[in-house]
Amino acid sequence: MGYELRCFVCDALNDERETSTYCTTCGNVLTVRYTDAITGMRMPLADPVPDPLRTRPTELTRLVRLSERYDADIWAKLEFQNPSGCFKDRGSHLEVRKAIELDADAICLASTGNMAASVAMYAGLNALPCFVFVPETTSEAKLAQATIYGANILRIKGDFSACENLCKAFATSGNYYLAGDYVFREEGQKSFSFETIEQGGDDFDYVLIPVGCGTNYGAIHKGFTEAMQAGLTSHMPKLDAVQPEHASPVVEGIFKREKVIKKAVTTIASAVAAADPIDFYKVQHGITHSGGEAFTVTEAEILASLREMAQTEGYYTEAACALPLACLKNHPERYTGKKVLLVLTGTGLKDAHVVAKHALPSPALEADLTQVLEFIASGYIDIQKENFGKPRDTLTANLKLSSRQDKVLHDYLGRINRKGKTLSSNELEVLQSLVFAETDSLDYPVVVEDYDVNMRKNGLVHAIVTLNVNGVEVRSANHGVGPVDAVLGAIKKESDRLVKVEVKGHQIDILSPDTNSLVVATLTLGFGDQTVQVKAASPDVIEAAVNAFVKGIAIMWRTV
Repeated sequence: MGYELRCFVCDALNDERETSTYCTTCGNVLTVRYTDAITGMRMPLADPVPDPLRTRPTELTRLVRLSERYDADIWAKLEFQNPSGCFKDRGSHLEVRKAIELDADAICLASTGNMAASVAMYAGLNALPCFVFVPETTSEAKLAQATIYGANILRIKGDFSACENLCKAFATSGNYYLAGDYVFREEGQKSFSFETIEQGGDDFDYVLIPVGCGTNYGAIHKGFTEAMQAGLTSHMPKLDAVQPEHASPVVEGIFKREKVIKKAVTTIASAVAAADPIDFYKVQHGITHSGGEAFTVTEAEILASLREMAQTEGYYTEAACALPLACLKNHPERYTGKKVLLVLTGTGLKDAHVVAKHALPSPALEADLTQVLEFIASGYIDIQKENFGKPRDTLTANLKLSSRQDKVLHDYLGRINRKGKTLSSNELEVLQSLVFAETDSLDYPVVVEDYDVNMRKNGLVHAIVTLNVNGVEVRSANHGVGPVDAVLGAIKKESDRLVKVEVKGHQIDILSPDTNSLVVATLTLGFGDQTVQVKAASPDVIEAAVNAFVKGIAIMWRTV
């Protein structure tokens, strides 16, 4: 075949039909060693098939503005230009081809993000069934790509480790190829180095690589090593590994000179959040061989560099891509005056929640020029821009509210304080964003004065609501599948006499895990051919929904 599957640690020979994951002798990771001369990029396939999706190299580009700012020759490899938006595609193509070569009936993996989408894409292209094991808490947004590519999604109760262990057992229960950060993925991902050299990038002093499991780092080092053996270059750049401060078992292991496995790691850079760095020994070897080092960066530094890359060079990347730039900024003595390559592994479109979580929310304003001008004058937009990712305990204290906005805010605070609720800084921010969307010109034809709900034996909820409808007090009763449904239904029985408003959708956001958390209710309401979205906040779920509903009635009422 022209290659052997060897254990990276004990050098034992392994059979790829028995394992493509771990050594059957000592349990460590595997590597491919070619038995004949390397004259170019070799692939461990009997019949290499060109990648039909990756038809051109990802761009190797100089970051002109950052180079000037940090007095270094800074370049980037735009791996987010790969078909699924991530560097994983280099390895996924080869893994799927290897699964087909080994006559597997399906391919399976445990993943919640980039790898799931990438493997599913190539599996779908080759009509190979794909099974993805994910923790039950995994969001649908993260799985959207894998789903659209036709993957079979299996939600498992427990954490990622539970999914991984079950997936391994599933692979052995049938003729299924187990994909992941294993040996054949490395062989595909090493194409990064060959491609970089072909693009003229054979003279970098440093390559800065975000590291999680370590597979991509090992692949990049293997690629440069084999390119040197093939005579394509005589230069090995120093390969620096970068990890988040609180998710850095590789960095810790480098300094301790032994592999470190954590129980769990947490970071906003989810793509490199690996508690068990599978390919630690390959990273350790690469650092020693290339003269590289291992560094950590903080969460705040990741966020700052993420925004800096977007605003300075125009590249919106996933949070893991911010690690190289953050590292470069932290160590000017190492990189000043040097030619440096930053590995930008994936698109920010996969990680949009990171930006949303660390930025002040943008309120929805009425289509009213006065409100727009008041909002701009408040300084809210400037605070959004200047304080992205920073602690926000006192940020909104600097807002310049108009007298109208200040009155609306204090009315809100008064109602909330009467319930004995103290707002956290995050809850206050959300409340202030709602204030900008409020208007004091509404007449409320329906006001809820009181309500009472009771659970019935048949499982339905019975609600009795006291209303003031255009100055007349009325009582209305209704049954519903839940308290909000029952109360809103009781209101509708009377409000429909004035304006028939339909609830087309609703969302309840609980802003903290506390039992007295502030709740924001968002209702989408329809009246004829009109649709309006209204929000209201309260420590009480029912009250938040009721306030949003009667506000919506008032908005529709003024058009009647």
